[in-house]
Parts: sequence; structure tokens; C-alpha cells
Amino acid sequence: MIREPYFARQGWYPADEDTCRRGVESYMEKADDSGSGQYAGIVPHAGWIFSGGLAGKTFRALSGCKPEVVFLFGGHMHPGDRCVCMPRGSFGTPLGPIEVDEQIAAEIVTSFECAEETSELYQPDNTTELQLPFIRHLWPEARLVAVQTPPREQAIKIGALAAELADKHGLSALAIGSTDLTHYGSNYGFTPHGIGDEAHRWSKEENDLPFIEHLLAMEARGAIQHALSNHSACCPGAAAAAISFAAGRGATQGTLLARTTSHEIEGRSQPSMWVGYASIVF
Repeated sequence: MIREPYFARQGWYPADEDTCRRGVESYMEKADDSGSGQYAGIVPHAGWIFSGGLAGKTFRALSGCKPEVVFLFGGHMHPGDRCVCMPRGSFGTPLGPIEVDEQIAAEIVTSFECAEETSELYQPDNTTELQLPFIRHLWPEARLVAVQTPPREQAIKIGALAAELADKHGLSALAIGSTDLTHYGSNYGFTPHGIGDEAHRWSKEENDLPFIEHLLAMEARGAIQHALSNHSACCPGAAAAAISFAAGRGATQGTLLARTTSHEIEGRSQPSMWVGYASIVF
């Protein structure tokens, strides 16, 4: 009952065990010790060439944690979508499988009437899959509860219940929320300021940054509202669930470790399309 990794085969990150492990270690080694997290983190989910560096910062900052269960929130979802969870089996990674915490997953599925996936019947989801090798490498004994969370009040309730269940069962736990930021360009159907340097500046400083500020202030509802109104994040429900979990465990604010865009990573002279990314811990 192992859910095979899909995006590794598609080239989003290495499918070979040794290459994948070296990639995880390299991204984490290149991260500095500018921050540490105790409860939760926010990571991007593009192919590792774009997202790996920032994901490495988040996971390095959380590497001092010893979770028995990791809650992983993701999902490209609309407000009216149903939450999705795989409550049994294991998630496969090039580094080995990660076992689902079936008891906690079942309680979340029942509480929110989540659509259930299985190890064989599922929709591939890059938002969660690209984080799995980092989780498997850092915490090989930890169990996983992965939930795709729609951007509405339910996401906040899911995060809160996750924190309550960890306390109820006496488990050390942390949460990862997976979201990218503004998707800008004609291929995304979003060019309110044309293209070029000024559009890139607006996207990063005036559209991404307010959303990030909601995350840092742990304003889950504000983050969802900003994202839906301004196209400033693709998975705000996942971020909101992670914030809600962190608040339930005792966090009061977030720390921004880094932010960038795919244009800055690529280093092209003329920005025409890009996606924003951020690394945050709580």
C-alpha cells in the first residue's frame, strides 16, 4: 500500500535515491542558520531547481525538531472544493516510504468528511509530494498526515484540530504548509501591470509581501482573503492550516527566512513570467 511518487518520474526532483538524498542534503547545507522553527513551516512547491533552495531553508530551520507525526498541508484548491486525505498506507519517496498515521488521519477524514484517496487511486499532487524527501530524510521514523485543504474557514479548523489531536495523543508534531506566491505572466492569465522590471517589482513588493505579512502575523483569515482577492498565492488554504496548527501549539509569530521569484532564480534580463516563493517558520 505504497503511493508511488509521480513527480519524481516527471523530472521535478531526482527519482534516484542517491541523487535525491544528495539534493536534499545540498539544499539544506546551503541554507544558513538565520532562523529556527518549533511548530510549523511554509515551503514552495515548484520543481526543485526553483523551490529546493527555499524548502531547504525551512527544513533546516526545523531540523532540531523531533516530530512523531508531520502534518503536511497542500492542494491547488478552490474555496468550494472538498478536502482530500489518504488515510491509510504509505507515501513512497526515492528515500523510502513514509507511513501514514492512520488513527489521526481517520479522525480528520471523519471530522471534515474529506474525500479519501488510496495508494492506487489518487490525483498526483506536487504541493505535497515535493516535500516528502525532505521529511523522510530528516525524520525517517515520523508518520505523516497529508491533507489538501481548500481556502476557506475549514482550512483553519483542520489546522486547529491537527494541533488538538497531537495533544490528545501525546505526540510531538509539526506542520508544513505548501504554497507558491503570485503567478505572473500571460501563461497564467495575470498581467495587471504588463511585463518588465516594474511589473516584477509590483508582483514581489506589492502583491507577494502583504500576503507574507499576513502569514508572519499569523492572520490565517487575512491570508486567505488576500490571496483570493489579489491572486497572491496558489494554496492559501494550506498556509492557513499550518498557521492555525502553529497557533494551537503555542506560536505567536512567524519568521521570514527568504523570499524570491523564479525570475530571480533564472537570472534572465527581461522578466516576462514568474512565480513567487517564500520560506517561513513558526
